[in-house]
Parts: sequence; C-alpha cells; structure tokens
Amino acid sequence: MKKHVFILTLLLSSCAGNSEMEQLRKENAALASQVQALKTSGSAKPLKYILKIRLKQAHFSLSIKKHIKDALNAIDFEIPVDKEFYDSVSIGTKIIDNFRFGSLILAGSFGDWEMTVKDKEIREK
Repeated sequence: MKKHVFILTLLLSSCAGNSEMEQLRKENAALASQVQALKTSGSAKPLKYILKIRLKQAHFSLSIKKHIKDALNAIDFEIPVDKEFYDSVSIGTKIIDNFRFGSLILAGSFGDWEMTVKDKEIREK
C-alpha cells in the first residue's frame, strides 16, 4: 500500500504544480487518518446470521381436532447459520417436508413433519 502511494505521489509531483501537490497531500493525509480511525474503532463487528424456524406436524385428515392440535403443538426456535445458507433461503422456504412412514405402518396415521423458515435476522456478535 505504501509503495503504491509513493509511486502515485512521484507521478503526481512530476505532473502537478505545487498548489495541486499540496492539496493532494492534504487529502491523502485526511484519508489515511480516516482509515486509521476505522481500524482502531472496531466498528466492523462480526455478524451472526439467525434463522427463526417453525417445526410442526401435519396430518392428512378431515378432523378439525387434529389440525388444531398440530397448530398448537408447533414450536418455533432460532438457529445460527452461515452466510451462504442464510442467503439461499427466504421466509416461507420449506427446509424439511418428510412423510412419517413409521406412523403409517404402526398407527395408520398419515402425516409429515414440516420445517419452514419463519423469519430471518442479522445480529452483531
């Protein structure tokens, strides 16, 4: 970085007049102090990507009681994820939609697990 500044200063000193050169030096010093202030302030805090997930069971049934039970038993929780996964999903995306084959065989129940993205949030660590 300093090498580039030196070469730039050398080129400008050969092309520019004294007043222009002095103005450029002032601007360079001001920019250098701003960069130093940003480095020491620690304003660039690391970010934490949070997904709010809803997990619920859904039954293939005409029974209103089962649908109400499934809605009341739904749980919401938050999980931290990496930036790539956070960017790849949107609100309402189904992460899991699996049929419960064991319940069909053992209990004759038609249902599945649904895991969807309820909300997204970015927090500072």
